[in-house]
Amino acid sequence: MAVSNMTIQLNVSNGTLESPAHCNDHCRKVLATLYSLVLLGGTAGSILMSHVLLQRKSQSIITVIIANIVVLHSILLLSLPFRLSYYFLLEWKLGWLTCRVISSMVYAHMYFTFLFYVAIIIIRLLIYFQRILLQELQKRHAIALSVTIWLVGMLIFSLVFQFQYGTHIHSSQHHCFHFYQELNDTTVVIINYCMIVILMVTVLVLSLIQLVIITRLTKSLWPDMFTHQEFRAQINSFFFLVVIVVCFLPHHAFRVFFIHSYFQNKTSELILYNEICIALTTVCCLDMLCFIAGLVH
Repeated sequence: MAVSNMTIQLNVSNGTLESPAHCNDHCRKVLATLYSLVLLGGTAGSILMSHVLLQRKSQSIITVIIANIVVLHSILLLSLPFRLSYYFLLEWKLGWLTCRVISSMVYAHMYFTFLFYVAIIIIRLLIYFQRILLQELQKRHAIALSVTIWLVGMLIFSLVFQFQYGTHIHSSQHHCFHFYQELNDTTVVIINYCMIVILMVTVLVLSLIQLVIITRLTKSLWPDMFTHQEFRAQINSFFFLVVIVVCFLPHHAFRVFFIHSYFQNKTSELILYNEICIALTTVCCLDMLCFIAGLVH
């Protein structure tokens, strides 16, 4: 046992990742490919959408929220080259604090984007049920909503980052993005479960409401429903729910299994699947390409 532990320590000190608690070579290749695609596609989408927003004269609340999402995507995309350099060089050279910050960007981006997606969906639902009028929503309302989301989100993120994320174990200075030992802490596990439940319940409730509305509009507007702005707006909202389901739900669903199984089965396959689910959350950066391509009108 002592020899085995010494071997793992030597491997870590030499910059290799042969311990099952780390992402192996196959894992790094998969992640490097996925993050590279997100970086290229997300950058193109953000640039094109920024150009479209600058050309538009509309200052609607939805336009302002989409501009916030573009800013979020841009911040995440700026952090991806640091991740890619680690996967290509097999060594982290920027220090532990930088590792924590770059690693946390994925989670901050996911939850901030989720909040802005939900804000768009709820606003359109309120307009549909005539709880608010589109004409009453002015630019100052959009700015106030955006500032509120940023401030509340940053407060929560700062508290979690300062007191929980990456503070319980200091990995080798040559490695990064491996915070699995944090799950030893009960508080961290509770925070994870709370986020999982909140996200899944929110998505389930909004999806049911959205499907009911789309079904009702389809019946009343058939066969010319796509010519009606109200129907297109609800389809647009449903698109955001699809992005959440495709990009965010796999991570949260697998997270339940990962938390339960990690300390009983520290295999490279388990690490790979968890890292892929985390990387999949960044694929939402491609949403702007869908708008530009006209997939969502």
